[in-house]
Amino acid sequence: MKRGAGRFAPSPTGPLHLGSLLAATAAFLDARARGDDWYVRLDDLDTDRNQPGASADILRTLEAHGLLWDGPVRYQHQRIEAYEAALDRVARHGHIFYCGCSRREIGRNTRYPGTCRNRVHPTPDCAIRFRVDASAVAFDDLIQGPQRVEAAAVIGDFVIRRRDGIFAYALATAVDDGAGDITRVIRGRDLLPHTAAQLLVMDALGLPRPTYGHLPLIVDAAGQKLSKQTLARALDLAQPVANLRHVLVALGNAAAAEPTDSCEELLRCAIARWSLDDIPRHDLPEPL
Repeated sequence: MKRGAGRFAPSPTGPLHLGSLLAATAAFLDARARGDDWYVRLDDLDTDRNQPGASADILRTLEAHGLLWDGPVRYQHQRIEAYEAALDRVARHGHIFYCGCSRREIGRNTRYPGTCRNRVHPTPDCAIRFRVDASAVAFDDLIQGPQRVEAAAVIGDFVIRRRDGIFAYALATAVDDGAGDITRVIRGRDLLPHTAAQLLVMDALGLPRPTYGHLPLIVDAAGQKLSKQTLARALDLAQPVANLRHVLVALGNAAAAEPTDSCEELLRCAIARWSLDDIPRHDLPEPL
């Protein structure tokens, strides 16, 4: 019987922080507890935001915490041909249109107002949007429960290739997570709003849907999720066991109390005690 797989897919825009470690550890434990593979993918298409050396730093950080992956590291910049083929396929089936709207023209609309929906021919400096019809996207989230998104009303027509030619997150992630070997995606709750768009792309391409689970977030004193944009502290690699204990507490995993100075031993205990039912549904404060 073919094994399933989970994955961790950070962007190399800076060092990992405690919130990143929470997502990586949860995805790792979930895969290992199920006897699945666990892959690491660097979502590095946004070249303007990538930081030199960040990819290598992320991999060193995972290794320092005992989060060892299967197979070679995957890089989205090596998958351009797959994204081009996917774009060609959705275009042939009438799922796209060309958009010349600037951010100023779109204004403060929470979803795209449909200005360019009838543009079927590309022009210089245009984005490509996925056409969203009035249909609902439903899926069962392993942590957040049943989800139903009225796609046209909530997300609207979304960009799948940017004006600068870079493939957008919605298309690239849908193609990679729908390639067949990824069966479970465990990631932060902040990415839950993107799931409906990715499922629309997967369905249009005839790709298999993985099962999703969206984790609570670690938030700072202001209630904002830890992120590079909010200047979250990089992980201290001198104390990897302490870092792991913090995220195991956040995940409700009893192995956090194990008396060991070894990341590997701590993870083995955490795998044996892993349960999605133990994960809190509310966001969690950053430990001091």
